[in-house]
Order: sequence, then C-alpha cells, then structure tokens
Amino acid sequence: MARNGDEESSQGSSAPSVRIRSRADPFLVVCRCFSVLTSLTAILCIFVNVLSAVRSFRNGSDVFDGIFRCYAVAIAVFVVVAETEWGFIFKFWKVSSVSFSCNCSLLTV
Repeated sequence: MARNGDEESSQGSSAPSVRIRSRADPFLVVCRCFSVLTSLTAILCIFVNVLSAVRSFRNGSDVFDGIFRCYAVAIAVFVVVAETEWGFIFKFWKVSSVSFSCNCSLLTV
C-alpha cells in the first residue's frame, strides 16, 4: 500500500507547484499606522510640554502649571513606550543589565 508521498514521487511532477503568497492583513497594517501616528503625536506632546514646563519654572509664578506639565511629559513618555515595540526595549534592557552585572562583578574582585 503506497502512501500519498510515495504516489507523488512515483508519478513525477505533473502538477505545477502552487505558491501561496502571504499578504499582510490590512487591519494590522492600519493598526500599525495608528500606532506610529500615536507615538509621533506623543513625542510632539513631550516636546511641547517640556518647553512649557521650562517657561513656567522660569517665570516662577506658574510653578503648579510646570509641575502638571512634568506629569504630562511622564505620561507621554509612557505612551511612546507602550506604542513602540516592547521586545526591543526588553532586549536592550537585558543587554544593559548583563553588561552592568559583568562590570559590577569585576569591581568586587
């Protein structure tokens, strides 16, 4: 009794091989575009809020406004990190922590 693989090899390649091309899902492409747009907007928000915080602290009269701007910068940094790839950040974190732990072990010897 012959198996399917054996029958195909004995018959030769009479049927043309069909290649299935994988295409990107349009929904995922749209989501990725919105993610990039959100990251760029958050970076712009960081820039504007840092400038406003510096002006608030420079005048001295709007200290509370400057403090709230600092919180806005922290939230915008979190949004940028959340919208970008976490994998790259974790890989960088592991590399830097490994190099830091190696440097610390050399210092203790």
